[in-house]
Amino acid sequence: MVNIFPKTIIFLSSLFLLKLFLSFYLPLLNDEAYAVAVSKEYSISFFDHPPIGFWSSQLFSEITGIKNEFFFRFPFIIFGLITTLVIYQIGKTIKNQNVGLWSATLYNVAPFYFFSGGVFVVPDGPLNLGIALVTLFILKLHKPPHNHDNNLLLFLAFSLAWCFACKYQGFLIGIGCILVLIFSSRRESLTQNPFLYISFFIALIGALPTLIWNYQNDWISFQFHQSRQNFEINFLNLGIMLIASMLYLIPQSIIIPIQTLSYKKTRIILSENEKNLLLIAFPNIILFLFIFATSERSFPHWIMPGWLLLLPIIANYLNEHITKLGKNIFFVSIISIWSILGIFILHSQTGFLTNHLAKIPKWDNTIELINWKPMYEEIEEIIKSENKNKNPKIAAFSWTEAGQFSSLMKNKYQTLVLDTDPHHFSYLEKNKNKKGSTYLLKISLGNKPDIEFILNRIKKYDKNAYHLKSFIISRGHRHYATGSLFHLIQ
Repeated sequence: MVNIFPKTIIFLSSLFLLKLFLSFYLPLLNDEAYAVAVSKEYSISFFDHPPIGFWSSQLFSEITGIKNEFFFRFPFIIFGLITTLVIYQIGKTIKNQNVGLWSATLYNVAPFYFFSGGVFVVPDGPLNLGIALVTLFILKLHKPPHNHDNNLLLFLAFSLAWCFACKYQGFLIGIGCILVLIFSSRRESLTQNPFLYISFFIALIGALPTLIWNYQNDWISFQFHQSRQNFEINFLNLGIMLIASMLYLIPQSIIIPIQTLSYKKTRIILSENEKNLLLIAFPNIILFLFIFATSERSFPHWIMPGWLLLLPIIANYLNEHITKLGKNIFFVSIISIWSILGIFILHSQTGFLTNHLAKIPKWDNTIELINWKPMYEEIEEIIKSENKNKNPKIAAFSWTEAGQFSSLMKNKYQTLVLDTDPHHFSYLEKNKNKKGSTYLLKISLGNKPDIEFILNRIKKYDKNAYHLKSFIISRGHRHYATGSLFHLIQ
């Protein structure tokens, strides 16, 4: 067996350093800014997701007192690092060290797991860690000599509780664990162990914050997520979601095993450990395949917790059966996709691909990755100069822009959302104060925003609203977007 340890460790270390760099380099995305904004005020749970992802965003910024992208993201970088180590242990438990290294590599080169699992302020990072821990403890429960069942059951329980408190997909992992128990070779001994039932109740503690908050708020989170499902057959959406999922994962992670299998006409024989991984993943994969096939408003990342558990199985197959040609194709696919991602990231901050054109094309929309910070000092000065000894508010038309505006202003002001669903902003206590001066910021592509159109939207809420000032937002050396600030009473 070829020792791939040194090269792989160097490669994974380089990816970790890349995560650190990107956490400094990239401004907060919409979902990240929103999470940071609404989690500034403590809540037992949140409109969009269970609480751990939101709570985590404040951890290091509160400890250090520094409010910037890096410290908001740092807990998620740590989640990604620990998940990598656990994924390695899963692969090693399935077969050997090489499979562990392949598993860790697949996890880190897949764009979705790299960013959402280890950089961005989103609940996928802590959820992936919980899923990996649950899986590892289940594998260890099935590994002789079974002398530490009680401890492993407790560890499994706390890991499941963590999953339940991260994201709603975590509950599907719990169902997967029940499937493992039903089909387990150790079912009889485990069901006779009192610690199994103690662990069951410990795991449920992780669901309590979400259940309590939703009970207090008319089960609004469940209503919101259920509203995305329309139960009409849509195979086009299913196909789009599967293609997008492959891109999230690196296509060759799926294509090469299928290609090699069909070429060699080999029958896949799964070990007990691999079957357990499939059982844990099964509820998530089946449910979201059904949702993809019966919905128009779905996202490919919903199914990623299930695909996560297939990575060690794919790693084992790649380690055993991949040909030299297949290996070359695999690494070329990684280089190709990451080159495209690198170009996009660099372009989003510099505009180097289109700056030479007389007019920026319509397709070149990277506004979500625009840095709002240059506007901060002027807006802060306007708000302070006009509101001495008062409590001003800020506002936006959508919850995504409200999150960005609030984060820009260091989450110091009450934040309102006009026109659309405010998500968790409507549940913040600080938003329940009396009416007062409000400053709405609207970001528009280009240097000629339609001020009159924007003002007419605002006047539905205050007919005396007026335009205060516009700010140039540059991408590289070019004027790319405009921030328009309005004043109203709300």
